Amino acid sequence: MDRVRDWIVVHRPRIWQKSKQIHSSQAPAMAEVARRRGRATGQSRDCARGGDPRGGVRSATVGRGDPRGGNPSCAPRSKRPLATRLGSSAPRSSLRELSEAGWQAAFNVQEFQGCSVGEADGQLCLVASRDAEAGDVLLRVPIDETLSEAKFEELFPGAAKDGSLDGLETWMKLVVVLMRFRSDESEGKWRPLLEALDSASFRKHPLLWNKEDLLELQCSQTFEKLKAYNMYLESTWQQIEEFVLPVVGMQGACGRDDFFWAFGALKTNALRPFSQPQALRLVPMLSFLSHSRRPNCNTKFASSGIFKKEETLDLVAMSPLRKGDVLLYDFDPQKNEIDVLVDYGTFDLEGPSRGMELTLEIDENDPLYDDKCDVLEEAGLEAPRHSFAVAEGEGDQMIPEDALAFLRLCHLNGMDSFLLESVFRNDVWGFMKEPVSKENESKVCESMIRSCEEALAEFPTTVEQDKEIIGGLAGSRGCRATLAVEARLTEKLSLRGLLACFKTERAQIPFKEYYQERRLKSLDLLDMDGNSTY
Repeated sequence: MDRVRDWIVVHRPRIWQKSKQIHSSQAPAMAEVARRRGRATGQSRDCARGGDPRGGVRSATVGRGDPRGGNPSCAPRSKRPLATRLGSSAPRSSLRELSEAGWQAAFNVQEFQGCSVGEADGQLCLVASRDAEAGDVLLRVPIDETLSEAKFEELFPGAAKDGSLDGLETWMKLVVVLMRFRSDESEGKWRPLLEALDSASFRKHPLLWNKEDLLELQCSQTFEKLKAYNMYLESTWQQIEEFVLPVVGMQGACGRDDFFWAFGALKTNALRPFSQPQALRLVPMLSFLSHSRRPNCNTKFASSGIFKKEETLDLVAMSPLRKGDVLLYDFDPQKNEIDVLVDYGTFDLEGPSRGMELTLEIDENDPLYDDKCDVLEEAGLEAPRHSFAVAEGEGDQMIPEDALAFLRLCHLNGMDSFLLESVFRNDVWGFMKEPVSKENESKVCESMIRSCEEALAEFPTTVEQDKEIIGGLAGSRGCRATLAVEARLTEKLSLRGLLACFKTERAQIPFKEYYQERRLKSLDLLDMDGNSTY
């Protein structure tokens, strides 16, 4: 019988949708440049790694102990004191600079009188500094003052000239830039922001959470996604360390934990409209916006200057604001709350977008594997694996039509496999959107019921227990434990809804209309009541 792998499918994560490792064809050129620049032997690389094992969710310990993650006797140190560089609260004087003249002068920030940095539920945020009406501009930042990959070319002109890093992706360039900023005292312009990102009162990517908070996600889809992130980033770091850092003159200056920190800082702060792969930027001050599904502000592009040639990004009020109101911004309207947590380290506790991602995969041992993959590709879906957004709740509406079709295709075999013949190839995906046969529909329902029950049984707590835990954490709404339990609860409620939905579908199996009956009716061999016309 075909095997359907449920949503706990661990695969290489999509970092900004187009993530890929440094291509093997680039390695020789990078290695040659590294040798020409006097790359040290493997001793320094081993010191940076410190013999730390690569297995497991090592990132759970990021942010504890020595942030360099290596042998302290040989790993270079930053001039900045350790307590200031990682895990400390940013000095209040630095935070004031974020809301006063320092930022206006450094980044040419305009219309800054509409908001300032504040704190809510123990987290840094932007608040309205005056009453405002819908349409008022609260913040105006010149696009030229944002942090983009152009900064990489500015900091490392030699790397651009020799062409050895031509294939380096935008996100990797920005991560290297942030690593450089973090280890170099000379970048005073961005220093207040870096200190704020390092503070305990700023959101962190879940890969940088402590072990106790991260373990609250165990057995969840979120935990599996983070494991996939961790595995991919470990591999990428090894290549960055070997091929990139020597080329840009940073060999030994940064360690694995600096790389993970820089990735987390970029991933959580590259907000729309600059969250897409080729448009990644960090915008001063926007990092302090709070995520909400009921936003009161939005962003828009504008032009200023005498000839309207200076492009800016404006933060605009969507509704009337009172002085002191927290500015709320939907980080990604297309993603459910679990994915927002994985990408941005936050979760809307007031009105979350419930649901989860259902990832289905055709068994590679299926004798009809190639035919089924062809059907998926012709339908415009990824093969052999595809993910579907599943809403929280119960009823048919929570299961996307294409997800049901995918499941029916996965379980298509035996007497039903004739539908994969070439004569039906243009129509087979349409056939899958309706029940195929009682046997096929039974397999779909039984496999999903079993998967949902097994997934729910793996959690160490029940839905009711999670609700009690959240109630006990009511006074710590901004803490990561609350976010983790909320994400876990959201997933369980979605699984419950899926379970109830497929149980309902199973009960309807005797009353459904299947392919053979529909076909006979189309040939006028059966009437609408299913009776023979002869």
